Amino acid sequence: MLTTVVAAVALPLYLRSAQTRSSGSSQPEGCLDCHAGMIGFAAGHEPRAIGCAVCHMGNRSAHTAEAAHAGMTRTPGNLSIVPQTCASAACHEAIGERVRGSPMNTMSGVVAVDKYVFGENPDLDRPFAVSQLGHSPADSHLRTLCASCHLGNDKAAPAPIDETSRGGGCSACHLDYGSGAREELARRDRPGLTPLSPRAHPLISVRIPDEACFGCHSRSGRIATNYEGWHETPLDEAPAPQTPGAKNQYRVLADGRVFERMPADVHFTKGLSCTDCHLASEVMGDGQFHPHEEQAVGISCQDCHSDQSPKTRPFAGLDPETQMLVALRGLAAPDRRYVVISSGRTTFPNVFVDAAGVTQLIPQNTGVALQPKPLTAACGRNSASHGSIECRSCHSAWVSQCTSCHTQSEPHVPGWDHLDGRIASDSWRESSGGFFADPPTLGVVGTSSGANHTRVTTVAPGMVLTLNQAAASAGQPDEFHRLFAPASPHTTGRRARDCRSCHSSPSALGYGRGVLSYKVSGATGRWGFTPEQPTLRSDGLPADAWIGFLQSRKGHVSTRYDVRPFTLEEQQRILRVGACLTCHAGNSALMQQAMDDFSKVLTRCSPRCALPQWH
Repeated sequence: MLTTVVAAVALPLYLRSAQTRSSGSSQPEGCLDCHAGMIGFAAGHEPRAIGCAVCHMGNRSAHTAEAAHAGMTRTPGNLSIVPQTCASAACHEAIGERVRGSPMNTMSGVVAVDKYVFGENPDLDRPFAVSQLGHSPADSHLRTLCASCHLGNDKAAPAPIDETSRGGGCSACHLDYGSGAREELARRDRPGLTPLSPRAHPLISVRIPDEACFGCHSRSGRIATNYEGWHETPLDEAPAPQTPGAKNQYRVLADGRVFERMPADVHFTKGLSCTDCHLASEVMGDGQFHPHEEQAVGISCQDCHSDQSPKTRPFAGLDPETQMLVALRGLAAPDRRYVVISSGRTTFPNVFVDAAGVTQLIPQNTGVALQPKPLTAACGRNSASHGSIECRSCHSAWVSQCTSCHTQSEPHVPGWDHLDGRIASDSWRESSGGFFADPPTLGVVGTSSGANHTRVTTVAPGMVLTLNQAAASAGQPDEFHRLFAPASPHTTGRRARDCRSCHSSPSALGYGRGVLSYKVSGATGRWGFTPEQPTLRSDGLPADAWIGFLQSRKGHVSTRYDVRPFTLEEQQRILRVGACLTCHAGNSALMQQAMDDFSKVLTRCSPRCALPQWH
């Protein structure tokens, strides 16, 4: 019954769209004289209901190909034209405005951080739009290296989504090229043939394949490749496939980068796609300005994995967009109550509590209900000491990291301007150090006004780089920056990190890889650290470090105002627990008690306990 009700509400909107865009005549568009046999449409975009010109423009009243195609576009999803197509007043106008202001289109955070490092912007949270870049050193750096990965990057011609796809506005996600549409493109693009009337149209769908996310999100944080269990290497494309076991061990992407097999995210192994978790209001924007991408994310792990009953809404209480998604995915049922995300912004269309009170998630790829596991007592999030630790701090198995990058201006060396789509007279070159995949470094996000306002989160090297603008600005010396960034690795593992992997791990604490040792002398002990990476002259820290061993850093140390490493006092508290773990197992009764009241446990130390000495 609910599905029927939604269809009754939605269909008149589509019909009104066709009527509004029509010439006022009850006769069908002239497009259908030639294209009446087109297949591949879902009901909402069926030409007999809304016509062809509502999307492709052109002359709807003409009855010859030449006249009908005047002013037509083959790529109606491009954001430069969607006010006349997808986001016209009769169709998805409100969504079009949201998308244009979303981080996926503006790249505001990327631009703000880049210009900050170049000394061109004093405010990391300032709004920017990649489409409005000029030609300053930072702008040209972004133009030649980064600016293809935004939705406003127009597609020149229709094409299926693949590993190299960039931009395309609405078409970047919502066009599903099945075999018929792919064959159609190949048929029409054969050289020397008389142009043929199209027969198969790609499906316009709310079912978003992971490939739609891959082209952009396999770079920078590499969350798309991480999620599937692939870690980038510096290996060359040619020799990698020749190594023993290469078929299972390596993956060469279409752009030539070589990735090595790593554990995939548990959600990937369960069949979840990106949009089973990430919602339309996050991906397409919610109409609000968010300085950085993580602030646009409203979901949390505990929306599905909670030890308490989630907040829910019945179908009638959902916003119209979520109602539509529920209907289009066939997930409407009278007894379902849909789970509200923790931020309260919106509701999952595919996560609900059934009549028996069981939380269920329906993946779009399989349609088979999953029952997310609730938190267990072993998680420790309800304890006094671990209540502020984010889920991913313990459950992220690894994160891609690169700890050095030399960025060199190359005047008079031609490069490709991704924004203008042409050869630029100058370019920038990046050369990086080695890649590695380890459990992420931990840091603190939030204000410093108390434990209730801060959380322990995951970070990774964001900009550990030497910036050479000497050629662009004569006589300017190299600049060194060591900024870490918040990281959402998308490598969730079923098993959490054990206690030692945080409390006795130099990389978790921010010191970088190496050996963290605890040497006891008499009744006290002393921590020592031997770094694995060489010390850089630029700032005296190991190449992969965020902070020095039992030291703090002054100044700006991350790509966000509210993200910082552990203070000296916090490091000492963490390592004090680490000292206890040299003798006591993390799952022992004593250490479990310590999670609730560590200071009380310390009052019961035996004479054999050797607590750390700091001076």
